[in-house]
Amino acid sequence: MKILVSGKGGCGKSTISAMLGKYLAEKGYRVLIIDADESNPGLYRMLGLPKVKTLAEHLGGKKRAKILMAAEGKGELDEELFNWTLDDIPDEILAKKGNLAVLTIGKIEEAEEGCACPYGFLARKLLEGIKLQENEVIIVDTEAGIEHFGRGVDKHVDVVVDVAEPSLESIELSKKIAGLSESLGLKHILVLNKALPGVEEKLPVKPDVIIPFDQSFIVDSLNGKEVEPIDQIETLWKSIAGRIHLFSP
Repeated sequence: MKILVSGKGGCGKSTISAMLGKYLAEKGYRVLIIDADESNPGLYRMLGLPKVKTLAEHLGGKKRAKILMAAEGKGELDEELFNWTLDDIPDEILAKKGNLAVLTIGKIEEAEEGCACPYGFLARKLLEGIKLQENEVIIVDTEAGIEHFGRGVDKHVDVVVDVAEPSLESIELSKKIAGLSESLGLKHILVLNKALPGVEEKLPVKPDVIIPFDQSFIVDSLNGKEVEPIDQIETLWKSIAGRIHLFSP
């Protein structure tokens, strides 16, 4: 199964991706988290893992990714490029802990280096080509907003976990994400994060999962602590499994 986590900047996408990845790994699934956010560097820290070489670096850098992207536009790309299983992914681009691994597509490192489109291309081709077994799960932590829909990354996943916070801007974006997901035939699950008491009744949409605001997450982050799954992550997983009729390993 391939799960994409989407939402407004700062809503908690990486935190939820990390917690869900840990939860599933503890349940016996083999989990790969794909860091497709070109700016946020925090996912490794959240999981207590070291940074490793990115997929873009492994392939020869951003310029090489641009060449591959241009080749696809001309119909000249080798479509076997990412015809991988989880076992085929090179070790130098995987940070691992037990059943859990993280792969980063690429990061913006320099001023004026250009747009992140080549990284979106790599994420799309990787998700398109990679083959999973029944007990394997990919979680894609995306950049803020909905550009990944425009890049076609979402076309190759099974379900979109839409993370919103209790603000009008975030809820309006979630409505857009729901519509885009539906247009691709994807299951859509809405998670309301950082929820204060009484806020649910004021929402124009009904969340599938509600995660209360907890200041300890902020304190733990400032102290560099790993995240650990909370009870609502089990609820989230049950929502995902129920939507796609999945059974536990």
